[in-house]
Amino acid sequence: MDRETLVKAIKAGPVMITMNDGSEYVIRSSEFAIVDDIAAHVLPERPDVGGRLRSEILALVCMVSIRHLVAQ
Repeated sequence: MDRETLVKAIKAGPVMITMNDGSEYVIRSSEFAIVDDIAAHVLPERPDVGGRLRSEILALVCMVSIRHLVAQ
């Protein structure tokens, strides 16, 4: 995946990113992701068990697909 494609997709609305290990991440809006040249730093939809919000770092080279979701 390249940076420009990912940034455009995130700005267009909610998306689901599928990684090469099968894991999926939902990004509701551009406020929940920062994309640099090699990775996307994504905030989860909900806090973890301890109540903390910790970002996931998703390598662009490991992204398999981006799917647009219907906005809710």
